[in-house]
Amino acid sequence: MARQIKNTKDMAVNSGERKLPLDLTSYDLLKAIAVVIMIVDHIGMYFFPDDLWWRSIGRIGFPVWFFLVGHASGRDIPTKLWGGALLLVAGDIIVGKSLFALNALVTIIIIRLIIDPVMRISLKSQWVLWSMAALLTLLIVPSGFISEYGTMGLITAIYGYMVRHKAKINNDALIFRYMVFALLVFVIYQQISFGFDMYQFYFMAIGTMFCRLYLLGFKPETYPRLTKAMPEFLTNLIQFSGRRTLEIYVVHLLAFKFIALGLGLAGYGLFAFDVFGNAGEQIQDLPLLFVEKG
Repeated sequence: MARQIKNTKDMAVNSGERKLPLDLTSYDLLKAIAVVIMIVDHIGMYFFPDDLWWRSIGRIGFPVWFFLVGHASGRDIPTKLWGGALLLVAGDIIVGKSLFALNALVTIIIIRLIIDPVMRISLKSQWVLWSMAALLTLLIVPSGFISEYGTMGLITAIYGYMVRHKAKINNDALIFRYMVFALLVFVIYQQISFGFDMYQFYFMAIGTMFCRLYLLGFKPETYPRLTKAMPEFLTNLIQFSGRRTLEIYVVHLLAFKFIALGLGLAGYGLFAFDVFGNAGEQIQDLPLLFVEKG
């Protein structure tokens, strides 16, 4: 039997110094699965860029992280979140990658700073909400050159905010329609970006759909019976994966960057970084991108 968690201020980001439940939580399970999917995605990104199945699988876990940013009750930005973002920027400089787009932790910081005022405006009426959604969709590509995922992350965070505040919004149909909108925008942009084959596309699209449907009913809970039934080592592993996601994210990305540098993979060189990389060329090629892959 599940028990609801009342204090969830920072569980969506990391445990920090707060005392967390001894039992497994819905956050633990969700984030542990998302961590595995994320690592699969990054293995493909760094070491098997031509095998898009890795990325197809990895796309399924994307909604979890930004959904939880919007779903969280707290908006503070821990020092270690800033530190993790800076460490990844430093890693890119050392291994010779471009500074922009800045890493996803920067996107999370930006979202935490702006989501409350964005939602105060967006929830004034359905017309305002959908106008905001349209604007954020138009900004996905240009904002993606500033930080990873750009306004795509904010679109998903808004979904998390709406699920968290279901009672206040009091319109389940609206939340469901927004979920469908966020799903379609994500799937379309991912297909444009990666050019998945038919099977990879269906796998990505259906997997992401089920992920977002699950998140529609997500709520903070503990699972004492499951905790007692599960071997202690497995409980500890799941809790570590779910409560140390920031550390896992930063450490494994830094490790992958330096391994790629050590292997001499294309695009890596000691301190051979630049500021924007090929962003300028990509912007010029955007019309072709939509024609060729659309």
